[in-house]
Amino acid sequence: MKTKVTLKRLIMLLGLLLPAILFSACNKKLTYQYGEKEMIVKVWEDNIIYNETVVLEDNGTTISGQLLFEPTEIISVRDYTLEKEYDITEYTFDKNFIIRSETSTMPYLTTEQLAGKNLPEEYAFSTYQAKEPGTEIIFTEGIGIVMHQIAVTYKHEGKWTGITPVHQPLALQQFKEKLEAGLEVTIVLNGDSISTGANSSGVLGIKPYMDDFGTMFKTYLENTYNSKVNFINTSLGGTMSLWGKENVDLNVNQYQPDLVIIGFGMNDGSLGVKANTYHDNIEFMIKSIKARNSDANIILMHTIYANPLSLQNQNQESYLTELENLKKQYGVALLDMGSITETMYKTKKGVDILANNINHPSDFLVRIYTASLIHTLEG
Repeated sequence: MKTKVTLKRLIMLLGLLLPAILFSACNKKLTYQYGEKEMIVKVWEDNIIYNETVVLEDNGTTISGQLLFEPTEIISVRDYTLEKEYDITEYTFDKNFIIRSETSTMPYLTTEQLAGKNLPEEYAFSTYQAKEPGTEIIFTEGIGIVMHQIAVTYKHEGKWTGITPVHQPLALQQFKEKLEAGLEVTIVLNGDSISTGANSSGVLGIKPYMDDFGTMFKTYLENTYNSKVNFINTSLGGTMSLWGKENVDLNVNQYQPDLVIIGFGMNDGSLGVKANTYHDNIEFMIKSIKARNSDANIILMHTIYANPLSLQNQNQESYLTELENLKKQYGVALLDMGSITETMYKTKKGVDILANNINHPSDFLVRIYTASLIHTLEG
């Protein structure tokens, strides 16, 4: 005898099944995947953080490192190359701390080594004078720091407490319209060593061979719009805003760019360049670019902050007000990377997100640069 399925009975059945379905979906373990989409990490809004870098520190009690957020689910823990995945027996978590187990193979550095003492010989580490007189910190422009960073992918429900990049459509209107129309465009990036890509894994020549943020931005635009994007990077390590001013015709104007990204400030701050002098140098560049090409859009980048423990962490924050004033006066865009790193340093050590432990981004921070540029353009 067939049972008649009434509307009332159907609703009752759905009422019994739906919670089970939802429970199953909510408790389904996420699998690790890492492509172009996952590389664009928006720490200010993403609830899954892909390959956040952290150095485990042996302080004599535990060997642990701190993440930006408290995980609700660990998806993967890998080495910096992303090729080796660590077994779940190699670590535990306590709030937003990852703790190395006694039998783990994960790399770590001791508190003493981070202070530049009894350094391992394997990676030819050196030391650098720290901000606090009479102290030092570990330093290298090679691969030693990053090979001690692990990459953690996790889900979280935390809230970003800092500033977020600002979408600035009016300041970038001409450039965006050209992209949307499928026109060929030219981007010039002019800045210091951070803008050259030092020390992304691609520049270091190690896996995962990630590009610098300018190249990643260019690749994203070509994959998103039907435009050919010419990208010219005239940045040079060790330079300051004065060099940018003195070479603006050679490094920027001769290319007649549709978009100019200006990235000075790290070395200016470290060497004590006054805020008003920095302002004048950047203003000269803006005026020169606009005089040669009135349609060119400009993004001013407020530099990341150097490791708070390092001697290079000096006056970079004083340049933000100057850049904000230039933004208002000339209608250019402004990307504030300094305030983003200021928030990150409240939770993470410099060695967690810097490839040289001084002022060059790890792959994780390079990806935040890229995501921030995209957000400035697209929202």
